[in-house]
Amino acid sequence: MNLIIHSTPNDERRSLGGALALRLAKHLGGSTRVVRIYKSPQRYFAYEFNDRWMKLVAAAERLIIPVPVWNFSIPAALKDFFDKISQSGKLWRPGPDGKSIGLLKNRPVYVILTSGLPFPAGSPEDFVVPYIRLFFSFLGVRDVRDFRVENVSKSRQLIADKDYMDRKVREMLKVFGIK
Repeated sequence: MNLIIHSTPNDERRSLGGALALRLAKHLGGSTRVVRIYKSPQRYFAYEFNDRWMKLVAAAERLIIPVPVWNFSIPAALKDFFDKISQSGKLWRPGPDGKSIGLLKNRPVYVILTSGLPFPAGSPEDFVVPYIRLFFSFLGVRDVRDFRVENVSKSRQLIADKDYMDRKVREMLKVFGIK
């Protein structure tokens, strides 16, 4: 199963990252589930773990995270999601040496980063991808791939532009090594 973790209030008709995530899931094949964090009945920013989300993440063969850069970082809702799935004993556990042992293995995480400004890999302004890599490494996942779409300002118009979307999907599949 592909699991898309959608961290913006916009749906796939208004979120370029969300639209690309759906197209990626289609190319990967299999079933797809979408967690829409903003539409969760769980109290937003109430620190309580979410068993349903933990089970979905544990069951997923592939995780797809469309993430916009908001104020140089991830949306607060995505951080909230990470906090709500980080219960000891579920996706990680303490090791005998005091370090964590991630319980998720053998699954890729596909990060689709969208931003209004350029945030090239390795730049000092890029806090997003390194943070997501660190978080999933904590959970035991080492295969975190990223595709960047920069200079995005009008997602709706870009999504409606078939040539643009076809080109971005081809670029994304190439970056992710998907035939």
